[in-house]
Amino acid sequence: MFYVNDTYYSHQDLDEQFKVFDQLDYLKECDRHRIAVCHEDAFILLALYFYIKKKGGSVAPIHAKNPLGAAIRTAEHTKSHYLIHHDIESPIQLKKEGDDHSGSLIQLSSGTTGEPKCIERSWASIDRELENYNVKLSINMVTTSIVACPVNHSYGLISGVLAAMKRGSVPVIITNPNPKYIVKKLKEYPVHILYAAPTLLYTLSRLLPIEERFYAVMTSGTLLPDAWFRLLQKKSQRVLQQYGCSEAGCVSVNANVSEANAIGKVLSHLDVTSGQGKENPEEIVIKIDKQTIQTKDLGYFDEQGTLHFLERIDEMINVAGLNVYPHEVENIIRSYKGIQDTVVFKKRDDYAGERVCALYSSDEEIDPINLRQWCQHNLAPYQVPVEWVRVKKVDRMANGKVSRKKLGGVYA
Repeated sequence: MFYVNDTYYSHQDLDEQFKVFDQLDYLKECDRHRIAVCHEDAFILLALYFYIKKKGGSVAPIHAKNPLGAAIRTAEHTKSHYLIHHDIESPIQLKKEGDDHSGSLIQLSSGTTGEPKCIERSWASIDRELENYNVKLSINMVTTSIVACPVNHSYGLISGVLAAMKRGSVPVIITNPNPKYIVKKLKEYPVHILYAAPTLLYTLSRLLPIEERFYAVMTSGTLLPDAWFRLLQKKSQRVLQQYGCSEAGCVSVNANVSEANAIGKVLSHLDVTSGQGKENPEEIVIKIDKQTIQTKDLGYFDEQGTLHFLERIDEMINVAGLNVYPHEVENIIRSYKGIQDTVVFKKRDDYAGERVCALYSSDEEIDPINLRQWCQHNLAPYQVPVEWVRVKKVDRMANGKVSRKKLGGVYA
């Protein structure tokens, strides 16, 4: 079935774990309940997922690092009846009333642009996504999925683990965060596709010996900075990228990326509209069955039908009527010698409406005047940051995302 680090788990192991679950009344009756799971053991988490799905119940995976108080708040937000917090035999009952017969996977949106939303997806919709995802992915069963991202999230769970099992492959789930260990596992499986967040992919690319290359890597969550993307191309035989949202799951797959913002061809069960050509970008809108999803992402289709992502609409910066895309400015700042990482965000401006600001980390102290001059030589005047803040490290989520909206408040 699958590996967790160096341990293999078979169908028999899963059946034995199901017998344990059958002895617990709240799980035996999970077809009527919504169960939140916060557990550090990836095997237990996946076993609960398969068991609850088989029973027709609903499950809400929660990141294992959450302390009890935070896990309870998240479980209550998902309207769960029970919370498993690292101990399947001592669940916390959150509510007694209101049976749940929806049979769904429940997850929260990232919350980078506001309060996280509770998203429910039926098991049938996930099965349909898996069928269409594997068609667009164009990866055979010989290729081993190395999943170095959390399996409580759709990217790791659905795209990484379930899609591999669907095509008859045996995925390897990595919970050991040591980059050297991950490189070691990649060598054990030379024909691989590595699922990881952009930040980890960049770290591994720098760690990999000069003569070695990844077989294939998948990135998702946020656009790779140009410098990171070029390095990843150099260190990989094949770079893939996928784009999605909490409500619809994976929306598009680019099976061979040549541009960092090219997020691929749309999965066939979805209807997606956006701008036509780079000069006419529009919001990416997804239609699935009778549901219309306004993504608030700005993008366009090129002449080959490949979808491109430009920016979050609410993260664009309007300087006296001129639009500034943070990613474009960040790519220029990153190209300055000594810059480790940067995030561009906006603040209100009494004259221009909004102003461009930059947070950055660097190997050593850099004179902001020199940075500003570098940007003036490579950007239009309205794109050049007017405020600079140096930090020890740019704090990012596990998927590489950062809340530009929060930065505008913190550094106001």
